[in-house]
Amino acid sequence: MKASYILGFATLAAGAAVPTRFFNSTFHDALYFLENNPAGANIVAIPISSRDGTLSDPIRTPTGGNGLIGLNSQGQAVVDTLFSQDAVVVSGNHLLTVSPGSNTVSLFTIPESDPTHPMLVGDAVSSGGDFPNTVAYSARHRLACVANSGTRSAVQCYTVTSTGLRPVGTSMPLPLRNQTVPPLGPPNTVSDIAFNPEGTALFVSIKGATGVAGDPGYFYAYEVVGGRGADHGAAINPEARVSRPAELDINFSLTFLGNRDRAFVSDPGFGGAFVEVGRDMKARVSLSINVTGQAASCWSQYSERFGAVYVFDGGVADVTVLDAETMSVRPKLIGPATAGGKFDSVVANEYLYTLDAAASITAYSLAESRVVQTLDLSKFGNRQFFQGLAFYGNVRR
Repeated sequence: MKASYILGFATLAAGAAVPTRFFNSTFHDALYFLENNPAGANIVAIPISSRDGTLSDPIRTPTGGNGLIGLNSQGQAVVDTLFSQDAVVVSGNHLLTVSPGSNTVSLFTIPESDPTHPMLVGDAVSSGGDFPNTVAYSARHRLACVANSGTRSAVQCYTVTSTGLRPVGTSMPLPLRNQTVPPLGPPNTVSDIAFNPEGTALFVSIKGATGVAGDPGYFYAYEVVGGRGADHGAAINPEARVSRPAELDINFSLTFLGNRDRAFVSDPGFGGAFVEVGRDMKARVSLSINVTGQAASCWSQYSERFGAVYVFDGGVADVTVLDAETMSVRPKLIGPATAGGKFDSVVANEYLYTLDAAASITAYSLAESRVVQTLDLSKFGNRQFFQGLAFYGNVRR
């Protein structure tokens, strides 16, 4: 396992942000990230130009809770303070995020006429544990679920209603070993939570306790039971199916590929793997991908339009690109060296946006395989607090 990952990316955030380019355009789409600030957490919305995909001035909206910084062997994490993917998710006009310092989850609606001002629905609600760090939403069932990585490590689910989040069942414990609040990581923490494309199961990706070979990470999978929608009793069967592929040690992102039970799982020890999920809801590795020159490959995204999986490394400026069908390696997307490594990212139609090690977001044209902008956020806030990345748009990606 790479030492830079064990140290929590302590040296990866260095580097100057590059200048911002602004354009006068009509904005119908937006990016969102979580400002995981212990003094008060915020959703940050950034308008996207409908003309060329470029970004402009960010806007804060409080989550109704507080942030909290995870710990590593050197103290507070410098970047990736939640050790996770999907700290913010968007589906339709719903946005969900976490406030780990308050142990709460927040639901927002996104106004189509002004997506940069999401509206909090009801109050932030209990996450059913300590240090919530990743959230998932099934529009089919109107179910949201959150995973916690602290002392009370657990999954809690909710029905999404017009007045807020309504807990469904009780919290379902996860077997993290001797955790604290805030948790000590990145090993032995939850990495990601996601529904499969069919909405029949909920999956949780969890890192091995030591983060080294011989201590595999694992997946918890829960069956979705009941009818569709908030009024038809959809719920989660608390009896989890556990799979622990020996090829994976530090299971990080869990990115499903289209409308099938295939997924890509990043692993900062070597790169990642394509997995198949059987009817028993257990994950089995199809092919391991060793990424040459990788330091900490932790995040991934899928583009159906381009048939590609994009893998992001907290210590490398370039983006690894894999063919989703053949599982072969394509040419990399070259990133600006001054922006540093890549963290949470999102595919938005023909564009890709990456939260950088520097206080910036880089926008790529996927059709042209080039950088179109790097938005400088160094004057906006503290890079340590930036976590998650999600997209809202009038055209589905």
